[in-house]
Amino acid sequence: MLVKSEALVVKRTPYTDHSAVVKLFTRDFGLIPFLIQGLHGKQNKNSLFQPGTLIEVVFHKQSRGMMRAKEVSLLSGWGYSHNPLHDQVRWFFLELLSHILHEEQPEEQLFDISKHTFQQLNVGCDHLPILPIQYLFEFCEVTGHGLQLNEEACRLGLDILSGTAATAKSIPSNTIEPEACEILARIITGEIKSAPSKTRKNLVNKLVDYVEIHAIPGKTIQSLEILQMIMQEPQ
Repeated sequence: MLVKSEALVVKRTPYTDHSAVVKLFTRDFGLIPFLIQGLHGKQNKNSLFQPGTLIEVVFHKQSRGMMRAKEVSLLSGWGYSHNPLHDQVRWFFLELLSHILHEEQPEEQLFDISKHTFQQLNVGCDHLPILPIQYLFEFCEVTGHGLQLNEEACRLGLDILSGTAATAKSIPSNTIEPEACEILARIITGEIKSAPSKTRKNLVNKLVDYVEIHAIPGKTIQSLEILQMIMQEPQ
């Protein structure tokens, strides 16, 4: 069956000198492995299959094994040029996705927020230090692990063990403080596009802890340390 889907290049592993196994997060079919040949030929497929690139792929859908792309094109022109800071944020997002995605399990909402985020990232967004905060919060929402960021949480703090407002039994190290909750709420609603570096770093740490506890138990985000360097960048 010939099908077409928007896709995000998640991972690329060399197979031969001119081919690679590429994992695509497709909107309609979830994570699918493709064998891509002729990467360095006249069609310049190499640039289309860089991790983080948004593409549209046409392929024959099989019940098992690696797929082969019939047609591939950039999605609305969303390629990207390399920038060290943007690249590190891109790798953080890709690592996060690689931990949560399962082959051929559609995740349309997750694809949609990822597409929007990578579009911003790939064209060089002007609010890079808060983009990981926005994405982590939305990632939790669409994967069924939403945080209850309400008035009570902004007044008492947010317990990342429960995802709800803190109580007297909440451990401070597992709590997002009220002031940080208020800033988080304003970031999520788009009211503000910046935040103090200490707050950004704290929010990313706590949100990643929450994701590791609830969404990807037993797994660790290895690129967090490098990302924290970006969190400290002035806005």
